[in-house]
Amino acid sequence: MSHMKVVLWRPMYHPAGHKMLADGGADVVIVDGTDAGEIKQALHGARALWVRTPERVTAEVLDAAKDLIVVVTSGFGTDNIDIQAATERGILVVNHRGFGRVPVSEHALLLMLAATKQLVWGDKSVRDGSAWNLRSGLELTELDGKTVGVIGIGFIGSEIARKLKYGFRCRVLGYDPYADARLARLAEVEMTADLTELLRLSRILVLVPELTDATRNMIGARELAALPRGAVVVNVGRGQVLDLSALADALDSGHLSAAALDVVYPEPLPSGHPLLLNPKVTFSPHVAGTTVEATLQLAASAADQILTCLRGAVPAFPVNPAAWLGRSSRRPPPQC
Repeated sequence: MSHMKVVLWRPMYHPAGHKMLADGGADVVIVDGTDAGEIKQALHGARALWVRTPERVTAEVLDAAKDLIVVVTSGFGTDNIDIQAATERGILVVNHRGFGRVPVSEHALLLMLAATKQLVWGDKSVRDGSAWNLRSGLELTELDGKTVGVIGIGFIGSEIARKLKYGFRCRVLGYDPYADARLARLAEVEMTADLTELLRLSRILVLVPELTDATRNMIGARELAALPRGAVVVNVGRGQVLDLSALADALDSGHLSAAALDVVYPEPLPSGHPLLLNPKVTFSPHVAGTTVEATLQLAASAADQILTCLRGAVPAFPVNPAAWLGRSSRRPPPQC
């Protein structure tokens, strides 16, 4: 399996993945830029492509990769890869399931607490000396016992729910038409098929769904208006799930008291965007899943699945297994 070219579109989150690939006999090429022309040139002769969000693997990119057998994403989400185009070309797409459960759920709690306790304001105002004249007028709220609505009850959403229920005695409502009933039951989530009812009852709304046609812009002006006055919105899922213009309006009107966002669309937001200027918004730069522990696990998973594919074997987490079953399959002959 020596001299198998593997292209990494951006470096992996942890260098251990690079070493695993090299030790496994792969020739690793790193493209650390956004230029589609550069990546298409690098893909000549490549057998595998690893891609980090937000870089997009389009049909045009795939057409430049005549020898490609597999595309591996950097995490769970695959919305930056044209799955249909890959399947039509016999190219397997692979992701990593369950690795974000702990880091993203912890980050969601961090953002909830930071927003309700106005942590960013507190830190800044202590440093500039203004805190001591203003702190008596603060409206800080508690997380304990609150009703929290979670949209997206997968590995991450169910773990957020579990932490909220057992750590903060929250009532957790869940909305996810495609949820595994076992995950919801184990986390003791009160599932509802009525999104409006969940919104009406939720003092805090946590967004962590997959990005699909059904979830894109699913939370807009009407949905935000359905939340109780003074509610908080937290997004650790995908930026395109939430209408940021509607969010800015709801914050400016006072209907929402705060928002906390690890993801936005586009990333980064343009300079001067209203949310960047709003002190009611707490940001982190799409890092919820990138702890030291998780990045090592993700890099190891990616390297292992790439090497597995290069041997012609089926990896742990194929997204479109049909790609290797049809007449256009590029699956290499399995090696003994």
